[in-house]
Amino acid sequence: METPAVSLLVAVYNTETYIKTCLESLRNQTVDNIEIIVVNDGSADASPDIAEEYAKNDNRFRVIHQENQGLGAVRNKGIEAARGDFIAFIDSDDWIEPDYCERMLQAAGDETDLVICNYAAEFEDTGKTMLSDIAETYQWQPKEHYIKALFEGKVRGFSWNKLYRRSMIEAHRLSFPLRGELEHVEDQFFSFRAHFFARSVSYVKAPLYHYRIHLSSIVQRYQKKLFESGLALYEANAAFLQENNKMEEYRKELDTFIVLHSSICMLNEWKTSGSGRLFEKLRNVGVICADPVFQESLSKTGTAPFDAKRSCLLLMAKYRMIPFVAMASAVYQRVIEYKMRNRG
Repeated sequence: METPAVSLLVAVYNTETYIKTCLESLRNQTVDNIEIIVVNDGSADASPDIAEEYAKNDNRFRVIHQENQGLGAVRNKGIEAARGDFIAFIDSDDWIEPDYCERMLQAAGDETDLVICNYAAEFEDTGKTMLSDIAETYQWQPKEHYIKALFEGKVRGFSWNKLYRRSMIEAHRLSFPLRGELEHVEDQFFSFRAHFFARSVSYVKAPLYHYRIHLSSIVQRYQKKLFESGLALYEANAAFLQENNKMEEYRKELDTFIVLHSSICMLNEWKTSGSGRLFEKLRNVGVICADPVFQESLSKTGTAPFDAKRSCLLLMAKYRMIPFVAMASAVYQRVIEYKMRNRG
């Protein structure tokens, strides 16, 4: 049996409204020698049935069913099942351009372990689109610049919009953390390590991946234990850098990461989708402000790496002015949500 050029791994959980658009975009790739592995994470809607229908009509599709275990377990299951020379992760509410595989493979050539393309953020509620400029910004930079930007929040740690050489993943035993280990930050964990181990990285300027943003998206919902997950990621990345004798090279950016993440967690408490009581929100904000890792990192970074609004928030957090931090976080979050709804 011929080895597929690309294994497209699709994570599915209750996306019956969007999954057909996703799977059609995979079925219509200009490269025929691909396999499409759909991993259903215990969906309760019609998503699995839709995926099975595609598998009946196209032998490039395979559907794997499992009980709900979370995003990390889904992606790992796909990696285990993949046979392709390269792997790409696709979220089932997103879609890709017909020449996604073709152009990413061209950019990979024989030596590149990681290819990154620009993406189009599709705002479902407004119908507007925003294009990324990752390729233009980083294509001529050493990969270390991208890693530092990842820690600093200048680029997002998405695992999609990328093509990974499978032999690299296997050689370094790369996998996603499981639920209960590093929830909410699985992609950041994997993306950093893939960049670190990649022999070389190539970029494609075209926005080949379409990232759907809607109110039910996981990145728009209130995320429980987000702060704890960020601390665990900070510690895991610090240990990884120590093991690989790179801590001094990235220490500043790692401190910036946990300070930025902490401020994001303050805002997370005030998302409109959150249901916690006021005293719970205040308590959670207080826990963040009092955390010794956050306070120590903030003392090192200061507020210089951040914009004016976030700097003010961090100054109040530094001195543990909890009521003011709470009010500022609530206002800041409402502004962000308003801009997201009206972004173009």
